[in-house]
Amino acid sequence: MLRITAACVTLLMPFVIDAPTQHRFSDHRVRPLATSQVVNVSEVEIPSFDDVRLAATYYDPGRPGPAVLLFRNCDQGRASMDGFARKLAARGAHVTVHDYRNVSAAGRSWRATRSGDADRVLAWLVSHPGVDDSRVAALGGSCGVSLVLDFAAAHAERIKGIVILSGPSDSAHRAFIARTRHIGVLGAASVEEGAAVGYIEPVVEASANASSRMVVLKGAGHGTEILKGSAQFETVALDWLGTRLSLVRRE
Repeated sequence: MLRITAACVTLLMPFVIDAPTQHRFSDHRVRPLATSQVVNVSEVEIPSFDDVRLAATYYDPGRPGPAVLLFRNCDQGRASMDGFARKLAARGAHVTVHDYRNVSAAGRSWRATRSGDADRVLAWLVSHPGVDDSRVAALGGSCGVSLVLDFAAAHAERIKGIVILSGPSDSAHRAFIARTRHIGVLGAASVEEGAAVGYIEPVVEASANASSRMVVLKGAGHGTEILKGSAQFETVALDWLGTRLSLVRRE
């Protein structure tokens, strides 16, 4: 069932899970994992602010396009984002998923460490020829929601939209979204999670951007699991990001 109101989309559907794609990663600095007609997938290591190397996966569409950072659930590996990342790259986005550190950097909090890491991932991504640094988006689930919001605040002038999936935020995040009208927000959570809807909905409601929407699902999982738990929402997210980033589909 799909119900649309002025600022909110509510979507209730059965629980559907697709089998996740798994990869093994070697210790090599750069190693191609797969090549399709339109997407080249590589394992990379990205140097961060303190020279720690961040393991990441880069999805290259093979043509000029915008940049998208995906922030996975903290309890999952980056391979859990593989299916969505491939589909987004196939539409023309340059996409990265990076691993979070197990510990904070010296003298930095957990949050500051991960924000600094995300800054370096973006700098690495937009350094590639053909990556448009004026069109940037981010998606995150669970703990990745706060990371996406911090990332958007640090790069507000570049950000066209963010997708946030069943994770917490704070008042500073909501104030940022309220005053930054050009950033669209697509939020989603599964109704069974209870608090998750309450985490995401206030962020969406704070947004004055006409594209901002809240999606409430039934039985779709937590955080980025929603992208596999609901094929319909995955398409909604791909289409929404495509619109925000002005992607041209070649399918």
